[in-house]
Amino acid sequence: MSLNLFIAVACVVAAILLTVATVRFFFSARQPQTQAAFTDQPADAHASAGDTLRTRRSDNHKSIELLTRQLVVSAILTLLVLLPTLVRALYPNAVPNWLVDPWVQAIIITPVMFYGGAPIHIDGWDALLRRMPNMNSLASIGTIAAYAYGILVCLFEGALPQPMREPYFEVTGVIVTLVLFARWAVDMWLPRRPASPLQERVDRVSRVWVPITILIALWTFVCWLIFGAQPSFTRALLMGISVLIIACPAALGWAAPLSVGAALDDAQRYGMTVRTASALQQAKDTSAVLVARELAPRAEQAIAQLSGTGVAVAKVDARRADEAVRALAERRANGATVMFIGDGSEDVRVRDAADIAVACVALDNPEAAPIHADVIAAPTDYACALKLIRLSKATMRNIRENLWWAFIFNLVGIPLAAGVLYPFAGWVLNPMLACVAMILSSICVVLNAVRLRHCKLDGAW
Repeated sequence: MSLNLFIAVACVVAAILLTVATVRFFFSARQPQTQAAFTDQPADAHASAGDTLRTRRSDNHKSIELLTRQLVVSAILTLLVLLPTLVRALYPNAVPNWLVDPWVQAIIITPVMFYGGAPIHIDGWDALLRRMPNMNSLASIGTIAAYAYGILVCLFEGALPQPMREPYFEVTGVIVTLVLFARWAVDMWLPRRPASPLQERVDRVSRVWVPITILIALWTFVCWLIFGAQPSFTRALLMGISVLIIACPAALGWAAPLSVGAALDDAQRYGMTVRTASALQQAKDTSAVLVARELAPRAEQAIAQLSGTGVAVAKVDARRADEAVRALAERRANGATVMFIGDGSEDVRVRDAADIAVACVALDNPEAAPIHADVIAAPTDYACALKLIRLSKATMRNIRENLWWAFIFNLVGIPLAAGVLYPFAGWVLNPMLACVAMILSSICVVLNAVRLRHCKLDGAW
């Protein structure tokens, strides 16, 4: 034991008190106040660098421009720090010393931390205070820890042992860039759409995962502080930071938006424009499809094919709006997820009465169409219901795979970062390796989402 008994006991008591306080704060019975996913802003509203997930609107052109600048600046500056570090690790004499000087790296990465990372920090800490931690909460804590350690190295480099003089500024840049990219993907792939209900599953996981990760990092720090070799404080700090970095849920943040983006592209290839992400989520559960009678003579084959899947199919006279609305309401009242397929001429109340409304219309620009519908399909594509159901199932399966990958990665990576192998093999995972592992995890999520682009939506069921 590297600390005397009194200090060790004090550290344990402090950690216990912090643990109890954290559990009570995040998991108490009192429900936290919720907040809308977006605060409505006029299109010409001023976009500031601190705009967060709830104040930035995906249809605000200035906000998207700002986010793009933040992402580009963060990516370029991060590469200026990351590439020399990686090359130096492989070829020690190939990089001039000044390129990897801690103060130079601090100057380069500071704009990433405070300009690019502004929406991450504001949103993350606001979510923490509301007891609804999200991906940004853990990302903010991880970047603050890595950046603070880097500044510590700059100020007291001579007092630290040689193996612990690595500032890890590149870690800060990588985390900020990956999280900004996840947000950029949402804005670019899901314009003019409400916040995706698909993200709710990720949010629920984050609300539990973030506090647990914070506690693991806390106890990792305490255990290394008490039992680690000297200098125990510096080593304990590094191990705690490694846990926060490897658990940074960049892959978790990408799980839904990348899959949804790939699915939207898939829908376009098959002649459909999906205008609400909720349609992607609900279509897989479709148990009843009501088709406007005006379409039926030209859609008998698609209706027969749909009936063969076990989905109940019926025709409804959409010109009689009240009767059509009642028919849809009765199906929904019996617990069915109902899809309505019309030609866009029916009363908007008919489409509103369905869980998923599909309009088969000829439009030059379906995205800008005034027709109120979840999905716009070609006027001759009466098999669109089959395609939408199949796409929904593939999308949700892809998201579940992404979430499971992120979970398994953290299940393996966090114990390694905490140093469970050190007593047996003398091996620890430093923050740089934790950062590389996090990047590889994110790449796996990207590759899995890309698989959706090869999803077959036509052919036999």
